[in-house]
Amino acid sequence: MGVFDLFGRSQKSREDRKVKPFASADVETGGMHKTGPVSVFDPTSYEDVSKMIDALKENKNIIVHLEKLKKETAMRILDMLSGAIYALGGGVYEMEDNIFMFSPSGVEIL
Repeated sequence: MGVFDLFGRSQKSREDRKVKPFASADVETGGMHKTGPVSVFDPTSYEDVSKMIDALKENKNIIVHLEKLKKETAMRILDMLSGAIYALGGGVYEMEDNIFMFSPSGVEIL
């Protein structure tokens, strides 16, 4: 059971889950948002969340594996990262059960 199952969200098929970069006008620079490389995290405790948020602040996409954690710890990490990504204007995508991708502003997650 994935973490999103707790919220009653329906599972998308693999074909429905796509990640597409998109252009977004930036008023200050007049340019496009660029995203950095992808960082993969396999946290062992809640204390690891600060490293993940730092990567998001550096405009990196992150993939987070939560399957090895207790359910309560996974929920706390997911809550914290969801708040951070909301503040950064990005998005979250459930790739598999308990495996999530967080993307900063400039990457559309369908």
